Amino acid sequence: MIKVKPRYRTRNEQIVADLRNSAGAGPPIDPEMKVKRLTAEVAIEMALLHGGEWRVRIDHREGVVMVARRGRRRTL
Repeated sequence: MIKVKPRYRTRNEQIVADLRNSAGAGPPIDPEMKVKRLTAEVAIEMALLHGGEWRVRIDHREGVVMVARRGRRRTL
């Protein structure tokens, strides 16, 4: 899993943020952003496993989450 740590202006801000996270008092996570991050991670893992380019489609209205290989382009 890929973890991206935010950058902080000072070392103290980073220490405080790490303490809050370890205590379970981290900032609330936007559910939509979490879904986007997790599906991007799946697409990355599929590319590592199977190669090629992968795309993500999230349709909240229809309730569909799709990770699929991008179609191969044909050259004429």
